[in-house]
Amino acid sequence: MVNPRYKRLLNAAFLLLYGEITFAGDAMQGWVLSDPKPMESGNATPQLSEEPAKPSVHNYTRSEALYTLPNVQMVDKEGSDVGLRQLIDYGGPVMVQFIFATCSTICPVLSASFASAQPELDALAGRTYRLVSISIDPEQDTPERLGEYAKRFKAGKNWHFLTGNRDDVSKVLRAFDAAYTGNNKMYHKSLTFMRSEPDANWIRIEGLLGRNEIISEYKSLIGLPGQLKD
Repeated sequence: MVNPRYKRLLNAAFLLLYGEITFAGDAMQGWVLSDPKPMESGNATPQLSEEPAKPSVHNYTRSEALYTLPNVQMVDKEGSDVGLRQLIDYGGPVMVQFIFATCSTICPVLSASFASAQPELDALAGRTYRLVSISIDPEQDTPERLGEYAKRFKAGKNWHFLTGNRDDVSKVLRAFDAAYTGNNKMYHKSLTFMRSEPDANWIRIEGLLGRNEIISEYKSLIGLPGQLKD
């Protein structure tokens, strides 16, 4: 159990650091990081912006890496077995994040960036892209819980949610160089990984992104104009 005072301080720090980011294209108005179920009430349902993403100055770090993924079986939110490599190496663009459903700090912001980017990604990619959210809390994140989490963020058919056994999740974290110190999942990093196609390098992004940043990085990934400038 995370100390409530520590959680409040952590939430305040994220708000100060990333307060200028336009989360979810201004769609996440009223978002409260301390609320683990931000979309359950009718008033909190996000209205996704139809305006095109505008380039802005990014507040994160990016690098490239070539990762070798383990050949592990995971479980999706429907309870079906899914081969991780098969899901990710399908042939087109893919983005990956590590989250857990009860997280009340960085995970909702990470997931909000995916949620708000979906309409424009559909248009840009002709619906041939994949978003993958992998739980780092497999003991608690059952398929049913991930299904509820997906509904809160209005996940479309291209957004996949995976859980599995602890050993396999640990292998995936290590493969992406995303393992965190100790057993406290609250210390996991805010990471988003993007890749254009199998065998291509991964773009590793550390930091919190809004809709604009997700779209601009995606355009850069697939070679379209409109990407962010350093």
